[in-house]
Amino acid sequence: MIHISIPKWVKTILQKPLSFKQMEGADVVELKKKLTRFSANNPIVSVVIPAWNEEEGILHTLISLSETNTTYAVELLVIDNNSTDGTAYLLNSLGVKNVLETKQGVGHARTRGLHEAKGKYILTGDSDTLYPAGWITAMVEGMIKDEQVYCVHGSYSFLPSDSTPRWQYAFYEFLSGFIIQKKEKTQPFLNTLGFNSGFIRQKGIDINGYDIETQRTFRGAAGVVEQNATEDGMMALRLQQAGGKIKAIYGFDARVWTSDRRIQLDGGLKSALTMRIKKYLFKS
Repeated sequence: MIHISIPKWVKTILQKPLSFKQMEGADVVELKKKLTRFSANNPIVSVVIPAWNEEEGILHTLISLSETNTTYAVELLVIDNNSTDGTAYLLNSLGVKNVLETKQGVGHARTRGLHEAKGKYILTGDSDTLYPAGWITAMVEGMIKDEQVYCVHGSYSFLPSDSTPRWQYAFYEFLSGFIIQKKEKTQPFLNTLGFNSGFIRQKGIDINGYDIETQRTFRGAAGVVEQNATEDGMMALRLQQAGGKIKAIYGFDARVWTSDRRIQLDGGLKSALTMRIKKYLFKS
């Protein structure tokens, strides 16, 4: 289902301060208390998020995760990839487990998370994305209920920016849905994106899934339309080649809300849509 407007739970988070320094003391205490639910000593699930200079971004992500209603034992692990702003201070102030990875690149950060995590299942997120309360349960149960499923991915909507209203993104997501469905039939690994996916941790370790020749930066590369699988897609592809299934998780709980900076890197909404239509719908 495509949302023309922003859901109430997303609006509630967006109304909160984006900067940790602007939060009221009582709100900090409350958030820190809620985040203690992710301190399980023997977690079933590990939510792993890489971060590079996300002082003003990851706070909203943490707020969204703090509202989760899962019954599974979960740990939250943030991989700090050489941030030079206040990211580390924010995480430490809120009691969020974090590890420094000095090798620069998203793949290096995710690889560190893969080996530091303790859960049987890893859910991968990003620090510019908001997660619904049922996200963890919906994603994990996609693997728990079918042992042949090694990897899952959900759907997403874009948070509107000042230059692009929400209804235009809704139209873009509607059209992109046809491309996503086409890829799902033959190349589901290309639909497996790091801000909303998951896999069985040991399977990922066994295949060294994040090992790719060229590591992406955190802001990505403009004008690139999945010419090759990124570290997230490569993980999914190798899991599939190892005999596992990639499963798409549908529904409200599996739809996350993410920053539109990926679209802006491609030159804006029109440019991004044109590239994808040419590549997937009208290629010879």
